[in-house]
Amino acid sequence: MLTGEQLRAGRAMVGWDQSELAEKANVSLKTIKRMEATSGQIKARSTSTWSVKNALEIAGIEFLDGGGDWRSRGDGVRFSKDRTAKVRRAVIEAMTGPLDADLQTLAEEDDDFFERPIGEVVEKIMSKMRENLTDELQRILRRDS
Repeated sequence: MLTGEQLRAGRAMVGWDQSELAEKANVSLKTIKRMEATSGQIKARSTSTWSVKNALEIAGIEFLDGGGDWRSRGDGVRFSKDRTAKVRRAVIEAMTGPLDADLQTLAEEDDDFFERPIGEVVEKIMSKMRENLTDELQRILRRDS
């Protein structure tokens, strides 16, 4: 769950304006404005809410859910203790499939691939991974090179 107050606070903590958050979350500026104007829980399309929350989490924001427990301090935001955890997990998940496919392709194209000198094998694998990693990081972080 995400509230308009949490969204405004998280955006302020990372120093983004509304248009920057919209760009990073791949949603319209109008969507951000509508979400931030909400008092209480945001009732938006789940993909929009997920995209906005994900963009802020990648930037290092952690959303706190009070869960209605009177002993909690309520809903809020804070800087994540491990600011890069979400990005690291996203990169690992994004690279696992392509790495397996690349290794399979390299081995199918060259029956002796894994019998070659280690340096040569590593260089071919790293070359493939470098291409995939650049594309995935641009997608995850929504940045151009």
